[in-house]
Amino acid sequence: MVVEPAAWTVAGTDTNFVATGAGERQKAGTLLGRSVVVHFTPVSYTWVYGDGTSRTTSVPGATWQTSGSTPFTATPTSHVFANRGSYAVTVTVRFAARYQFAGQGWADIAGTLPLTSTPVTVTVKAVKTVLVAHDCTQDPSGVGCSP
Repeated sequence: MVVEPAAWTVAGTDTNFVATGAGERQKAGTLLGRSVVVHFTPVSYTWVYGDGTSRTTSVPGATWQTSGSTPFTATPTSHVFANRGSYAVTVTVRFAARYQFAGQGWADIAGTLPLTSTPVTVTVKAVKTVLVAHDCTQDPSGVGCSP
């Protein structure tokens, strides 16, 4: 999983999440002496943000750069944490499956296969902005400057 801006963020701003490695997959083998192929297709992504909220999407997400967005822009997979703290975020990818046995036509398998990522800890910080006339080099006794 990719977290933007990184494994940290600022409360009240969008944090972007991307499910990586969750594309279509195919596995071939032998069953009863005949070839079998199983094809897995991701159909949904359930993001659990660790703060009591979750969201299900049909897309894995994309980085801000890949999508042409500026940092801290809302995305289909982004989340705004309201409070400071550390949150364990996971994504569960649900895969639909179909199989082909002995070279015959494809058949769907009922249901989905859920696979949940390892949790990623996101640290949420708070910031305060202050308008000042000068920086600390120009005015060492100014607001927020250490003596």
